[in-house]
Amino acid sequence: MQTIIRPSLYGLGLSLLWGVLAFRNPTITYHLAPLLVAVVIPIGAASTQTITTRTALTATSIGAVLALGAVVILGSTEHLAGPSLLPTGGAVLEAIVFGAIGAFGGLAFAIWRRR
Repeated sequence: MQTIIRPSLYGLGLSLLWGVLAFRNPTITYHLAPLLVAVVIPIGAASTQTITTRTALTATSIGAVLALGAVVILGSTEHLAGPSLLPTGGAVLEAIVFGAIGAFGGLAFAIWRRR
């Protein structure tokens, strides 16, 4: 469990940075922010040492919750009002999709790293 504390703090820091930037500039979309928040924790945990599948799943869950929590807060306060890269939806849907991509990518890396 010690291996996910520092990466979790990095993920929390990235989500806070994303929140501050989005609150200051709500019409700018930080497209990669949810992806980075979700992916940094499992990659950080797996890069230090070989981790168990349970630790990889826990790290991925923490990253996904941080990214989704930031999306909920920023979306409900209308600070995700910028343009989207997706053809439909908007910046909120884009942030959810990119967060999910980051979480699955981080989990794949963490599990692949075990081999």
